[in-house]
Amino acid sequence: MSLMKNIDKPIQSNDRSKNSNVVLEKYFIHSLQEMYYAEDQIAKEFHMIQSHITSPNLKAILQNHFDIHLKHKERLEKIFRLKDSAIEGRNCETFNALLAEGLSHLALFSNDISNWEIALILVSQKLAHYKIASYGGLAHLAINLNYYKAATLLAFSAQEEEEYIANNLNVIIDDFLSAHVEGYKN
Repeated sequence: MSLMKNIDKPIQSNDRSKNSNVVLEKYFIHSLQEMYYAEDQIAKEFHMIQSHITSPNLKAILQNHFDIHLKHKERLEKIFRLKDSAIEGRNCETFNALLAEGLSHLALFSNDISNWEIALILVSQKLAHYKIASYGGLAHLAINLNYYKAATLLAFSAQEEEEYIANNLNVIIDDFLSAHVEGYKN
């Protein structure tokens, strides 16, 4: 009922706009913190699975993506500094759910390295799409808040993820699947 207590009180247009911007600013910072958390979790998981990857091509692609990940973290840190905000992560339930699902998929193939690697590619695609949506959305929020430098940095991160999927993950999954299809034809 507390939501309703001021319902009859008229809100001035300026007050609504100021309040909205304050809320948007907090949402923006919280979302940046969630992405920082997500990037940290990706790094932890990559270090844990890296030694299990047998395909040299996949290992190189994921190492390249890890290097891109480091750029994303640096950009987030730069945005935090631009905003005079502490550089910190914030637990993100959505990302945790995606990661947990991905890890459960990998566990299905713990004794089948070929299919484990295919599952790893698919998990990587899901996480990259999450990052594209998050960085793209954050870039739009930054524009709305007139943080144009932050918007540019966030847009670069979204674009790098898109290119990573198109130039690496899509190509390698096609290679993996083609090898399996050829094996069934023979």
